[in-house]
Amino acid sequence: MAGKTAGYQPNPAEIRAALQRIQASVAFRNSKQCQKFLDYVVEHSLSGSIDLLHERQIGIAVFGREPGYDTSEDPVVRVRANEVRKRLAQYYQENPSAEARFEIPPGTYRVEFRPAGVTKSDPDKAPHSRRWWVALGALLTLAGVAGILLRGRAASKSDAFWAPLLASPNAVLIACGQPVAYFLSPEVHEKYRATQTPDRLRGSYAVRLDPEAPLRGRDIIPVADQFVGIGNSHAVAMLTALLAARKRAFVIRYSNDLSFSDLRNSPAILVGAFSNFWTLEMTGDLRFTFEQEGRLRRIRDRAGNQTWQPAGLAPDGKADEDYAIVSRVFHSKSGQWVVGAAGVTQYGTRAAGEFLSEERGIGETLAKAPQGWSGRNLQVVLKTSVVRGIPSPPEVVATHFW
Repeated sequence: MAGKTAGYQPNPAEIRAALQRIQASVAFRNSKQCQKFLDYVVEHSLSGSIDLLHERQIGIAVFGREPGYDTSEDPVVRVRANEVRKRLAQYYQENPSAEARFEIPPGTYRVEFRPAGVTKSDPDKAPHSRRWWVALGALLTLAGVAGILLRGRAASKSDAFWAPLLASPNAVLIACGQPVAYFLSPEVHEKYRATQTPDRLRGSYAVRLDPEAPLRGRDIIPVADQFVGIGNSHAVAMLTALLAARKRAFVIRYSNDLSFSDLRNSPAILVGAFSNFWTLEMTGDLRFTFEQEGRLRRIRDRAGNQTWQPAGLAPDGKADEDYAIVSRVFHSKSGQWVVGAAGVTQYGTRAAGEFLSEERGIGETLAKAPQGWSGRNLQVVLKTSVVRGIPSPPEVVATHFW
């Protein structure tokens, strides 16, 4: 039988009962595709039908794809597998005493069955949040945040800022924004490839269209739940490193896969602004807020009627400078503390993540805060210059405590 752990023999009846509980849970009940995917891979892993657990076979059986479909052009199986892994992690975070555990190791679609509290990476029953930490290892390296772990605990001002969230018995929820991307149809790609030499088509390539060439609606495919921007990724990496250094459990979720009930159960960090519905929803009535007028995006001071908007913002999103809002508020509707780290563009979000993670940013700012600030709500507006695509350390342009 597939997926054995030393000393543990999966019982088919128990596995199927556990499967039903998982599919009915908050993590899975709103996603029929994830339920179908998990049902398929569990059953075939349980029966040992490994030949039916290849990407193409799953695409045909679960998602109704044609037998000859191109898996490189249609990554539905890989995308849903990653989503199921995240949802399983959420389920076990919320149900630590679950009788049986399902794991789908990266690079395979075979489920490994384990007894409660035992994982492949940590058989000594380490806190489940470590699995998120392992998954973020490569991202942390790219973001260059390993130094946070080496420097140990931050100074007292930063401790006081984070204290309300860390005091909660529940894991901190990190809600990461997801931008909408647009794919070009296979037909558009085929026409473009026919005009190029093979050396120009190696790996990823940008399709350069004739500015006057017409496009049909079916040539542009919106994709709302598959990507995370560089600024959001960098901020999440910095913030998870900070929480891990403080030995605090956390769960990463994406804004398109989040409900208000989730925000009522845990303190939250909202990363990203216009890519994150929940940032706009939860902070929209504060003094410093994001607004959009036509194509123009900016930050507004609703008390002083002042605005800040990036200079030199190009159609592709690149800018010479950016602005961001860092917020920490007790949200009356959710009954939980919420921290926001969000820029008008990706550069501001990255700068906000760095500001919150380094003592020279948040610590120096709070050293000038009014007495008693640690128990109050606060907002900080930041400005960052962008040099060759990298935001500089931000400067504080406005603060508000209440």
